[in-house]
Amino acid sequence: MTVMDQFSRLGVNNPQEILESVARATQNGFVAFDLENQITLFSSKMVEVTGWHDAEMIGKSTSELFQIQDMSSPELDASADSVSHHAVTLFTRDGKQINLEARKTAILDEESKVIGYLMFFIIEDYNKDLDRAQAEFISTVSHELRTPITSIKGFASTLLNGKQELPKEKRDKYVNIIKNQAERLSRLVEDLLAVSRLESRKLQLTIHPVRIYEMVDYISEVVGSKHSFSHKITINSTEDLPEVWVDKDRLEQVLTNLIDNAVKYSPESDKVDIQISEAELEGKPMVRIDVIDYGIGISTEDQQKVFTKFSRLDSPLTRITEGTGLGLYISKSLAQLLGGDLLLESQEGQTKFSLYLTTEQHKGGELWWD
Repeated sequence: MTVMDQFSRLGVNNPQEILESVARATQNGFVAFDLENQITLFSSKMVEVTGWHDAEMIGKSTSELFQIQDMSSPELDASADSVSHHAVTLFTRDGKQINLEARKTAILDEESKVIGYLMFFIIEDYNKDLDRAQAEFISTVSHELRTPITSIKGFASTLLNGKQELPKEKRDKYVNIIKNQAERLSRLVEDLLAVSRLESRKLQLTIHPVRIYEMVDYISEVVGSKHSFSHKITINSTEDLPEVWVDKDRLEQVLTNLIDNAVKYSPESDKVDIQISEAELEGKPMVRIDVIDYGIGISTEDQQKVFTKFSRLDSPLTRITEGTGLGLYISKSLAQLLGGDLLLESQEGQTKFSLYLTTEQHKGGELWWD
C-alpha cells in the first residue's frame, strides 16, 4: 500500500492537506511553484506571515514573494531527490522584508521528472525573533510610560504640597514640565492606537485634496518651535504642484514624524532641507517630499530595520532620544495606505526620507481600510 493510499484511508485525498498538516506540526510555511516560477500552492501559514491571500498569490511569479539571497548556491540536481538550503528575503503585503532560512526540493512526477519545486520557509526562528522583539517592545513601552508618569506625579505632588510656598517662576516651570510630559504620554498612546488600528485593518480615512506646500510649511513651523528653532528648516518647491489626495490628519502625522526625526537625529547639524517636486512611482503620478538631515546617517544593515515595528537602532544617539520605534513603521504603513510610499536613502553625514503621495483623485468621504 502506498503512502497516498494510506492517507486516502484516513479521508485525505488532497496533497495540499498533507502539506498543511506538516506545516502546522513544524510551524513553518510553504509554497509550490512550477518550472516557470509561477506559484501553484500557497500555505495558510504563509497567509498568516505575509498578509497575502492565497487567491492573490496563485499564478504570481515567485519574485513577487521572495528573493534568494545566496544566488551562488548550487541549484538542485533536477534528476535527484535532494534538498538545497537558502537564505531568502520574503516580501510581505504591507511592504516589509523578512529574512528567513528556506529549504527547496524538487517535485517529481511518476517518472521522476522534475515538474516543479516546493519551498519550505523556516518560520520557527522568525517567530522566536518576533517574540524577542515584542518582549523588547513591551519593555520599551513600559519605560516610556513610566518616565512621563513619574514626572507628572512628582511635580504635581510638589505643587499640591501646602507646606512650602513656591515662587511663581518655579510653579510655572513645574506646570510646564507637567504639560510637556502629558503631551509626550499622549503621543505614545496615539502611536499605540495607530498600530492597533493598522494591525486590525480598521483605520478610518477621510480623503480630500490637499495643497502640500502650505501643509509642509505649517508643520515645519510647529516642529521648529518645539525644538526652539535649533535647526533652520528650508523648503524648496517646484511651482504649480498638483494637489495630493490624502487624509489630512494622517498626512500631518507622517510629516510631523519625519521632520521631527530629522531634527532630533541630527543634533550636530543646524539645518534640515525639505524638497517638494512632482515625481512618478510605479508609473503613477505623485508628489514627492524629500526630508533631508545631515546627521550621522544610517548604516546599510540598519536601513533594513527602520520601518520594522518594535525596532529602534542601537546607537548612542537613539539611547538618549525618546521613542518607541513605532514612528517610521506607522509612517510607511500610512503612506502605502494613502496610495504612495515612504523610501529611505542614507550615507554617512546625510539621510533622506522620500514620501510619495498620489495626485490621482480618490473617492471622498469616510473610508475604512479593509
